[in-house]
Amino acid sequence: MNTFSRSALLCALLLPAAPAWALCSSVATAPAAFGTINSTLVRSTVQTASSTNAGLQCTGSLLSLLTSNDHFYATITSSRSGLVGPTGDVIPYTIYANNTTSFPIARGTQFDFAPGGIIDALGLLSGTTPKSVPLYFRTVVGANVAAGLYQETLNIAWSWNYCSGIGIGAICLGRDIGSGVQTLTVSLTVSNDCQITTPNISFASAPVVAGFGTVNQSINIACTKGSNYTVGLDDGQNVLNGRRRMKSAANNYLAYDIFKSAGSVRWGMLSSARRASSDADVNPGAGTGIGSQVFNYNAKVYTDQATPPAASYTDSVILDVQF
Repeated sequence: MNTFSRSALLCALLLPAAPAWALCSSVATAPAAFGTINSTLVRSTVQTASSTNAGLQCTGSLLSLLTSNDHFYATITSSRSGLVGPTGDVIPYTIYANNTTSFPIARGTQFDFAPGGIIDALGLLSGTTPKSVPLYFRTVVGANVAAGLYQETLNIAWSWNYCSGIGIGAICLGRDIGSGVQTLTVSLTVSNDCQITTPNISFASAPVVAGFGTVNQSINIACTKGSNYTVGLDDGQNVLNGRRRMKSAANNYLAYDIFKSAGSVRWGMLSSARRASSDADVNPGAGTGIGSQVFNYNAKVYTDQATPPAASYTDSVILDVQF
């Protein structure tokens, strides 16, 4: 009888838990643009913008493991104090670390993205897809500025030092330490705008056309700082032979017109029939943004027409401003 003896060889290899590496790097930024905003909104309403990439990008699988020894510093500086336009006007704005006003970033001061859960909330160290740190921007109201492109280039100095690998027992297996400087462009385009006050014209009542008096009134216009413009009045809805006309419900007409200032020159909408900002009766010249320019006019019913049947007569005239 043959006797066979078998023995089993058990091989075991004990490996530590695989570390989760989360390496960061300094990368080119993505610009931030507020878009095109008219001057009135720039002055009166907060505008927002953001950059999806402020120059720091990380890849890894750590989440909520940052300690007091871990830091992601950003120091933002610039040779300017805000968005600067073609005439030197400045639109101030504030930089934020997230999409709230809870974490403003002061220029020239080191800001740490690690405290407050900002990095964790961004998921920057979660997963294997590269993710970038965004920045958020909000304008400060009150800027009375000329139209044009407003820009600022920010210098962002990044410096990071954090535990990049966790082993058994939450032991740090290594630290990712690095730094880099990137530039980020912020822009906003201001468009021309006007605030216009146009009172209605009322000739009241009269039994015959000769009984209607002259109406003397003004149009107030406040246009973008530094803007040169012209103001036109169209011919209304019932013009005939170069005269504006009011119309009754029975399709009868009452001819009238609107004249520049206190004179007899008809105010129209084409070429020289318009009025330039330099021709304003009060504050002539370019727009000031906040101060009104006043354009006086007088309106009269033509007395060389037959008196139409008694009724209520109306017309609608459009005012337009061209830059």
